[in-house]
Amino acid sequence: MTMLKQYLCAAVLLLIMFGLDDLSAASESSCPVSAGVPGTPGLNGSPGRDGRDGLPGPKGDPGVSAHGPPGEMGPAGPKGDKGNSDLRGSDVQGTILAKLQSAVKYVKDRLTVIEKIFEFHIFRKVGKKFYVNNGQVVNFEKAKSICSDVGAKVVLPRNEDENKALASMSFWRGSSKTYIGATDKDKRGRYLDMSNQPLTFTNWTVYKPNYDKGAEDCVVVENGVWNYFSCSLEANVVCEL
Repeated sequence: MTMLKQYLCAAVLLLIMFGLDDLSAASESSCPVSAGVPGTPGLNGSPGRDGRDGLPGPKGDPGVSAHGPPGEMGPAGPKGDKGNSDLRGSDVQGTILAKLQSAVKYVKDRLTVIEKIFEFHIFRKVGKKFYVNNGQVVNFEKAKSICSDVGAKVVLPRNEDENKALASMSFWRGSSKTYIGATDKDKRGRYLDMSNQPLTFTNWTVYKPNYDKGAEDCVVVENGVWNYFSCSLEANVVCEL
């Protein structure tokens, strides 16, 4: 049966070859086709035309940013102006200079005082004090000026020992009286020292001061005894250092 079928298919193929196309359909459905020997490959055809541009694709996700490596250091800029430190330095120098000038002035003033002290001829040490005299006989205002020029005050005994030391000083000028630093100029009958403080020691004469005599505001000592006199009286000057 198989063999017969093969003979029929061969006959059909022959008829097709001779122009009987209406039998081709029957042959395709009923006759098996065996693979023939492959033929020689043909030549490559010419390249086709470029195709059209495609549609744009979807936008991609944003990338991750990253800092690049640091660049090289640039050249140094111009040097700026000096700041306030120079002004502070000038202030310090000015302060030091002012202190030095003050110290020099102080030394000069003290040397001047020492030179004036050397003009005194009589020195008497009394405890921690010195009583000095330059031999002058003057009124009370001049006596205060002489003593203040050497940084001292008109002598004022504060106790019996100091009063005796003053009485024992001998002077080579004519007056026997010596001014002491006490007056009642501010208030009649109230004698105060040169700092306007009440007297803590006195050695008045046997009779009390006559407060009615308005012109006798100063005090002098003679032989250790105190008495009041006019401030225009000329007497010895003893300064207390």
